[in-house]
Amino acid sequence: MSTLYPISDFIDINSVINNSSPAYYYQGYSHNGELLKLPRTSEAEAVAHGLMRQLAKNEIYSREGKMYGILLVELPSKEKAILKAFSGLLNGKSIVEGWVPPIPGREKVVLEENRTLAELEVIKQEIIQLKQLSQREEYETAVLEFEKRLQEMSKRHQISKQQRDEKRNLLYKNSTGEELNEQLNKELEKLKEDSRQQGIERKLLKRQRDEMLQPLLKVINDADMRVRELKQQRKQISRKLQAQMHAAYSIMNFMGNSSSLQQLMPQGLPTGTGDCCTPKLLHYAATHNLKPFASAEFWWGDSSLV
Repeated sequence: MSTLYPISDFIDINSVINNSSPAYYYQGYSHNGELLKLPRTSEAEAVAHGLMRQLAKNEIYSREGKMYGILLVELPSKEKAILKAFSGLLNGKSIVEGWVPPIPGREKVVLEENRTLAELEVIKQEIIQLKQLSQREEYETAVLEFEKRLQEMSKRHQISKQQRDEKRNLLYKNSTGEELNEQLNKELEKLKEDSRQQGIERKLLKRQRDEMLQPLLKVINDADMRVRELKQQRKQISRKLQAQMHAAYSIMNFMGNSSSLQQLMPQGLPTGTGDCCTPKLLHYAATHNLKPFASAEFWWGDSSLV
């Protein structure tokens, strides 16, 4: 199957296309600083919607969320045609019949890519295990339990305090004479002792809580630190592979000159640039003597599956 399609494959021949100004422009700078623009015309949007309808008919396109793109091109014969591309891999494949192939170069780093992906998977699984430590649930359960016990104790102590205050007021009211004052002092000392014992009871419960929670918290904090280290390691590994891919990918412009993505933008490129739809489409057009005149990209699939 060819990668070139007639527009009629996506748009009903009886459809009326609005020829208003483009809704958006994909743009970038050439090697000599010239600003180049590729419009997203109403016709391109209609073709994109036609492709969406086709994707909706086959469940393989719903297994993972990703970007898709179409490019309207002009053949040497002046006929119009459509190219279509997907970003990255489609269900694990970089080459799928009927779709624009990837930019050359990925095969140069395929072994490194496979090794890196395996390494990243190991890191991913370790992060999952660290986030699912049994101590996390044990800690949360213990915190709630001690909080409940402290609240119950506080209520009980508050009631005791109110009872002591009432008893103290009653003693002051009914105490007269030296003998009664001596009895009053004894009763007041007893009330103070009750208050001190309740304070000790609260301190002991907090100490018991801390003795139980601190070891769990240390395990959790150590795990969180390890997760941060792994995420930083994952980022560095991904950047290294991306730099290797950018150096390996070779893209051709419409003047017939070929350069690596790294040469085009030595200051750095966004992650996944070589696997995006538009670079794939433009490279294919440039290498097959096709003139692009409009483009459109869209997301298809559940973003939670990415």
